[in-house]
Amino acid sequence: MRDRPVLVRAALTVLSGPFALAAGVRGALYHRRWLPVRRVGVPVVSVGNLTAGGTGKTPFVAWLVTAAVARGRRPAVLSRGYGPRPAGSPLSDEGTLLRELLPAGVVQVEDPDRVRGARRLLASPTPPDLVVLDDGFQHRRLHRDLDVVLLDATDPFGGGHLLPRGLLREPPRALVRAHVVVLTRAERVPPARVAALRAEVAALAPRATVAVARTVARALVGADGAEQPTSRLAGEAVAAWSGIGNPAAFEALLGDLGARVVLSVRGRDHHRVAAADLARVLARATAAGAGRVVVTHKDLVKLRPLGPPPHVVALDVVTEVVEGGAELLARALSLSPTSS
Repeated sequence: MRDRPVLVRAALTVLSGPFALAAGVRGALYHRRWLPVRRVGVPVVSVGNLTAGGTGKTPFVAWLVTAAVARGRRPAVLSRGYGPRPAGSPLSDEGTLLRELLPAGVVQVEDPDRVRGARRLLASPTPPDLVVLDDGFQHRRLHRDLDVVLLDATDPFGGGHLLPRGLLREPPRALVRAHVVVLTRAERVPPARVAALRAEVAALAPRATVAVARTVARALVGADGAEQPTSRLAGEAVAAWSGIGNPAAFEALLGDLGARVVLSVRGRDHHRVAAADLARVLARATAAGAGRVVVTHKDLVKLRPLGPPPHVVALDVVTEVVEGGAELLARALSLSPTSS
């Protein structure tokens, strides 16, 4: 059955056709203004992707919102709310994680109808003066004043194919709509690759500001919130358990910290974790000789209600924008209600 991979790729390519057609028709309808775009009277900054997840969007949103608060703005976060709700949380898994990463008092609303969600934010007792639209590049019904698009430097164009064969939600030429393009995980590729990717982005989005960001490990976090330095991982045998869009990047970061990944368990992004899943992974980790099970922070918020043992910890990461950050913030935070 040597031809099976070829047949699978061919089938997925065929299935990508209707997806590409639908995305193209929808984009054309918005471009020609045949589908309405709604303004809500407050500046909107969209943070989104070309691909289906895996670009480090959640820590980037936290970075942007934290910077806005530090500069005296009143940002709020608006998202669709896709994914399971951890027990006891009114928000999705990503929303629950963001709540832990954002400054105190930042309001979050999740609503599949982002126009309705924005109006809910504006009707609150202390309405925001800036809305950060989380994962909004393809949600074009809500007007945005700034489109920020993240590209993972390790795989910027999702394998070069649209869903379901690849990870692209839209063709790369859709970057022409972007005002800012951020190359994330730049630490995972050589400088020459970053330079080449800059050139590709400049050709696709000649008017966009290009920024470069890296992912930095901040601390190990237990289910009880207690923190330990990441240096504890040096030389330790660990099991890496993740349910995210780019598990390879998570595991590579563990290796950078000196951990020996003796077991890799990869689940689907936004997978709903059950007690049976936790028991199974703990048993496999023990059999593999792992002294610690390391998960992502997004997975920890789903595991916490299950009462994981102390040797299950999350690797908390932050985004550092190492190039273009000042210009990015200047464009995002200079927006005023009159400009929208």
